[in-house]
Amino acid sequence: MNIDEQLEVLISYLETNKISYRENYSLKYETYFKMGGKVKCFIFPQSCDKFKQAVIFLQNNHIKYKVIGFTSNIILFDEIEYSVILSPKNLTLLEIHDKVVEVEAGYSLQDFVRVVSILNNSEGYEGLEGIPASIGGAIVMNAGAYGCDISDNLISVECIDKNNEIIILEKKDCHFRLRNSIFRSSGNYVILKAKFRLNNGNRNLIAKNIEKFHIARHSYLDYVYPNLGSMMVGKDDVYKLIFSKKLFYSIIFWILKYSFRNPVSKFILRKRPNRIVFNKLLLFYLKWEKNISLKYKLSPKGLNTLINDGNVSTQEIVNYIFLISSDLLENKLDIENELVIEPSYKINPEFETTYNTIINRLNR
Repeated sequence: MNIDEQLEVLISYLETNKISYRENYSLKYETYFKMGGKVKCFIFPQSCDKFKQAVIFLQNNHIKYKVIGFTSNIILFDEIEYSVILSPKNLTLLEIHDKVVEVEAGYSLQDFVRVVSILNNSEGYEGLEGIPASIGGAIVMNAGAYGCDISDNLISVECIDKNNEIIILEKKDCHFRLRNSIFRSSGNYVILKAKFRLNNGNRNLIAKNIEKFHIARHSYLDYVYPNLGSMMVGKDDVYKLIFSKKLFYSIIFWILKYSFRNPVSKFILRKRPNRIVFNKLLLFYLKWEKNISLKYKLSPKGLNTLINDGNVSTQEIVNYIFLISSDLLENKLDIENELVIEPSYKINPEFETTYNTIINRLNR
């Protein structure tokens, strides 16, 4: 069957089984980054059972699809009309029994932190405060911050594999590492729900940690523009990695760092923390060392925060991502944000060059 025939069969199945969906659905203003074209069939099952039905049908009929959660870590392109997207946004059940939390994949991670940390007095989740993700998406990329990863207190994950088997993967089988897991690296599993353990803690200390991390997050994440948080994952300062190649720029970087990142400067800039001076150094570096006049608007929070200011083109965003990750950092850090180019139904002819650039870059 061609893709149109597959879509016709799919929609007939969804209608017959009363699984919620929309045709020719616009994604642009539903996504976190406020980008994305239409999708021929957007499926959002009302329950975990209907979600399982949809996944099994898609896989049995060899229909390509993409599962998306809160979209806070992915870029969907205006120039691509996608074929089938599956959303777990209605999978939001959460239950607690005997110090174990069972939660479905579509539950908000921000709400989850408050339920387990504040309402149930459990420590070990505070560093997840403010991460705008679904539980499923957070597990896929092993989301975390401030020394805390979502996998830390994970017990097991229930998912569907490529053979349509409902399986339980224990934590050790999920191969968690820095912002990665078997769910992201293999693409062979669709997450349905997960179990976490609760750890008794001091409620006042937990609350103080959540408040501290919430304030700290605003110092490096953009809260004005639609953004995807950290573009690349790593423990090193991205500016330092770039400027360390040239002694002159390395010296300037450290002068700026001691001038603008010391406790006094941080206190003065506490209401509007930013890294604007480092951005200016980067623009100078690109112009005089690389002969590049950057068109992409840098986030005031830093070069590693990808933003959409409403004027930037798709091409400029893609060029910027690969400029920083490949050309300047020589792939020393992994790209955390995912560029979603499949499953495509139709691609704007003017976007084909960019589309092929993404494929070639990601396959290196």
